[in-house]
Amino acid sequence: MPEETDLLNFSRELESDITDHAKSDGDPSSASFRESALTEIISEDLAVCGVLESPVVCHFEGGHGAGSFKVDGYSVPEEDSRLDLFITHYAGPSDEIQTINASHIEAAFNKLERYLGRAIAGHHRNLEPGLEPYGMTEQIHDLRTKIDRVNFLLFTNARLVQRREKERKQEVNGLAATYDVWDLERFRRLRESGMSYETLHVDLKSLKTGGLPAVKVQHGSSKPQTWVTIFPGSLLADLYDEHGARLLELNVRSYLQARGKVNKGILQTLRDKPEYFMAYNNGITVVAEDVVTGALHDGTAGILSMKGMQIVNGGQTTASIHRAVKDFGVDLSGVSVQGKITVVEPSQFQELVPFISRYSNTQNKITESDLTANQPFHIGMERVSRREWTPNQQTRWFYERARGSYPTAKMREGTTELKKREFEKRYPPEQRFTKEDLAKFENVWMGLPHIASRGAQKNFVYFMHELRALPDGWEPTVEEYRRYVAKGILYKEVQRIVRRNEAITAYRINVTAYTAALLADKTVRRIDLDRIWREQGLSLSLTQTIESWAPAVFKHLPFIGQRDGRHIEESFKSQACWDYIRSLDWNIPPALDRELISSTGSNGDGAEGSDSIGGERLTPRDHNNIALCKELSDVQWLKISAWGQKSGELKEWQRGVAYTLASYAAEGWIRSPSVKQAKHGSAMIEKARSAGILNRDE
Repeated sequence: MPEETDLLNFSRELESDITDHAKSDGDPSSASFRESALTEIISEDLAVCGVLESPVVCHFEGGHGAGSFKVDGYSVPEEDSRLDLFITHYAGPSDEIQTINASHIEAAFNKLERYLGRAIAGHHRNLEPGLEPYGMTEQIHDLRTKIDRVNFLLFTNARLVQRREKERKQEVNGLAATYDVWDLERFRRLRESGMSYETLHVDLKSLKTGGLPAVKVQHGSSKPQTWVTIFPGSLLADLYDEHGARLLELNVRSYLQARGKVNKGILQTLRDKPEYFMAYNNGITVVAEDVVTGALHDGTAGILSMKGMQIVNGGQTTASIHRAVKDFGVDLSGVSVQGKITVVEPSQFQELVPFISRYSNTQNKITESDLTANQPFHIGMERVSRREWTPNQQTRWFYERARGSYPTAKMREGTTELKKREFEKRYPPEQRFTKEDLAKFENVWMGLPHIASRGAQKNFVYFMHELRALPDGWEPTVEEYRRYVAKGILYKEVQRIVRRNEAITAYRINVTAYTAALLADKTVRRIDLDRIWREQGLSLSLTQTIESWAPAVFKHLPFIGQRDGRHIEESFKSQACWDYIRSLDWNIPPALDRELISSTGSNGDGAEGSDSIGGERLTPRDHNNIALCKELSDVQWLKISAWGQKSGELKEWQRGVAYTLASYAAEGWIRSPSVKQAKHGSAMIEKARSAGILNRDE
């Protein structure tokens, strides 16, 4: 059967993907490494489509027999009172589609429930504070009074024997509970949907009216079909309570994650003047793959159900209505929201929905770059990656613009074992990177490890918002592309060193991000990226510096959280944590310093330049000061000057230096700062940073 063949092919793709992930973590033949890899793959995909928000993979199990427990990770959505806990059942590689039955599922969920019970009861007190399970278990314990429901998820590479809808229990440990199984078949459907959403089925027949009263708009043509309706506020609150961010179209979801979901003005209207809500609010725009219409209880026509429902405008309204009920107990009986529902065929969903989202959001401060204008960046990166060879002319780096495209390409081109090996020889698994990976490499390089620590999706959203709008057909230059890859090589090598250091027992993802960011920061990004590309690896001195710094980063990273009484892992996401790590004494070894590129060449990585200015020989500190000054634009230097005058933090002569540096920047740094100018400029930059003037995320 074609369906069975497709599922078997997807199973093989997934196994190949698991092998590639496990190789980077350790032994790809180890069942535990493969199970961890499957957890990472599914949780990352569910984060992209909004099922999970910033999931943390953390395997922990213990107990015996009927008291055994297990968990593989968790997620705590912002602006919500839900906890997500997930567990993974890896069925092992096979040439056939493997199955999982109800008894296996029940056993897995029982282990997850027992872990939750232990966490709520304070099991973290029995754990070693330096290990990751401690942080996870402590956080869940501290959240016990702030959450009102828990969603248990089971990930597996097997197929569910008898598919059932999500089941609900009354409660588990005092929390309302839901259960979700992500098996092979469901995961395949998600991957094939394009990864921006999971098809949601919304049944409206339980409403008092028997459905949603709606009027069909006659276009004069059959497509697309549009209805105008009034949504009860309670319906939107219930839908958001059940589905969370999955209800929102990807671009809207990304915007809200970046800007904050709850609108104070909306909350105030709901609390003080709910009867005026529809008059004040712009309403929501919804798209769906299909709607079922029919007669309502009063005999009029209406919508009985929707398939593939997504909110493309009005996500903030919906989230705020939900928050009003959860946090303030607002009565929604008199709250209604005007709405427009447009049916888009599944084959056109990925093409048309972003345009509907873009044009329906024009009244809000969602710019074109917030939506789809930066797709040319990823398309251009993908094109160049398919034709640019590494220096040995034997391999290429594979840019995965759409999740899962690497195993799909390998299965498509590798119809035989020989062809698969040829594909992997041309595109080695370790030379594969996703758009989320690229965002992480770039943000860490630019000194934003605290942003990278907020999770792949939030970090990606931040990166996309910082990109300038690009025209269709844009491509990076060969030099730009190679430097993007070089930053990835640097990050991956830091990651490899951190993983293999047995003294680093926890927070490895954060230690990696902070160590890589420190290297970029303390060298003022003078690491020779062109050399990294040429050698497809790091020099001995750079490697030794990483090996020296990473354990120290691990030692100092928890300080801010411990000092402020915050959860350790939450503190990693703060500017304060990064400021503290930067403030420590990090000495660049002489061997590495000799490898750094000159600060006096033309602006940009890898520039050639002189080791002297005006006959004065430059010290390593001089090079760093000059490079630091040249990283700022003319606008930023003028901003520092204006802040210095208004706050009184800078003297008149210092503001004059800042103004001079602004003029150099405006001319493209054709002229480099003098040693004295750079010294004073560097000091002003540090002052401005301490005052939050140059902190982009706060």
